[in-house]
Amino acid sequence: MKTIFITIFEGVESKNILRTDIIKTIMKEEDVRVVLFLKNEGRYDYHKAEFGEGERIFYEVVPVVPPRGLDALFMHIKFILLRTGTTKFLRTLAFDDRGSHSIYYLGRIANRLFARPFFIKLFRFLDLNFIGSATFRPFFEKYKPDVVFMANLFDERECAMLRESLRRGIKTVGLINSWDRASARCVLRLVPDTLIVFNDVIKKTLIAHHDIPAEKIFIGGVPHYDYHFQAPYMSREEFYKKAHIDLTKKIIVYSPLGNQYSDDDWNMLDCIGRLNDEGKFGKNIAILVRIPPNDYVDEREIAKRPQFAYDYPGKRFSSKKGTDWDMTFEELRYLSDTLYYMSLIICYASSISVDAAVFDKPIININFLIRKNIKLSRSPILYYGKEHYKEALSTGGIRLVQNVDGLIASVNEYLNNPSVDGVARALLAKEQCFFQDGKSGERIGKHIVELLQQKARFV
Repeated sequence: MKTIFITIFEGVESKNILRTDIIKTIMKEEDVRVVLFLKNEGRYDYHKAEFGEGERIFYEVVPVVPPRGLDALFMHIKFILLRTGTTKFLRTLAFDDRGSHSIYYLGRIANRLFARPFFIKLFRFLDLNFIGSATFRPFFEKYKPDVVFMANLFDERECAMLRESLRRGIKTVGLINSWDRASARCVLRLVPDTLIVFNDVIKKTLIAHHDIPAEKIFIGGVPHYDYHFQAPYMSREEFYKKAHIDLTKKIIVYSPLGNQYSDDDWNMLDCIGRLNDEGKFGKNIAILVRIPPNDYVDEREIAKRPQFAYDYPGKRFSSKKGTDWDMTFEELRYLSDTLYYMSLIICYASSISVDAAVFDKPIININFLIRKNIKLSRSPILYYGKEHYKEALSTGGIRLVQNVDGLIASVNEYLNNPSVDGVARALLAKEQCFFQDGKSGERIGKHIVELLQQKARFV
């Protein structure tokens, strides 16, 4: 029986792998077993209760162990070696937070000097040959894996697993699990045999900024978007009943950025609510507030605003916002239903803009503040400066509004004529999804299964 290691250390990995046809396609192979690596006992109990444990599925809990010594040094160097428009932007943001001129300018100089292919290659050679970590060694001895599949290679634990795999000559696969990480995070410390990406935009970023050969990159599409292309959706009556919205009303979805990034979310919601109450958006309009699945919300704030409908998805495994969350199959389907039945969406710089484009629903992004004197790092409108989002905006499929009057005008125009900007939204969906056949999970799963049939790589 062949063995595949799969890391599920964060919520987006679970959403992309366990909640899609990736895992289903892999498990169709009767001679394959899967070992899932989790970060804590809470996740173990949660996933075991849903997916079971037995002859073909196993779990291993690997707590966070902070890198030390040379490993810790390399962890910091990887940020110096990526130079994109987003990293420049984030360096400025960090300076605004800390106010250290020396750190800011030293970082800029080091980035200009060393973010080059020669130094990236040297960095990876030294990392592979001189960094030591025994964290995963017992698991490799225990299970003898044939393929190792990691869905967040920017994480230090997954880098350690990749290093162990490469040294042992085991086939490796990495998934770039978000549309912004390749341009916003750091260089990949090590490179697997195959890197799976959502689209050609990410592929070009990896080639240009991470010094990764094109032949190592496989475009698979966005696996969790498969739900968007898989009708039927729940009936209109059933959806409105579940959302607690009157059937006679059109739905505007407001998606806040979240408590970690914004100090203006509730103020903006109050502004939208006031405009709706005054009839500025027309008659019979309901506002549905969709909370990000990885965000914690003070429910007292929700209680203060009973006039809105709310969707608060996600299972959270810790008391802080971050990566330790999950969404159920039902919640992912409900997101598709929401996008299908809404009339338009109002949000900030968010991937939900792309979700909306898949359904050809008008997208309004807010580029102004209600509350004044917000610290730069807490402003929800600063993220339009990121490279990946500029790429999305350049399609014309997202309308950026600069003030309240612009918001009112755009909402009314889109409600009266939803086809406005439809061609541009189609371009946005095409560029970011690449495949729109509802088979991305199956496609990626088959690619991983094919690697099982190949011989072990040469060490």
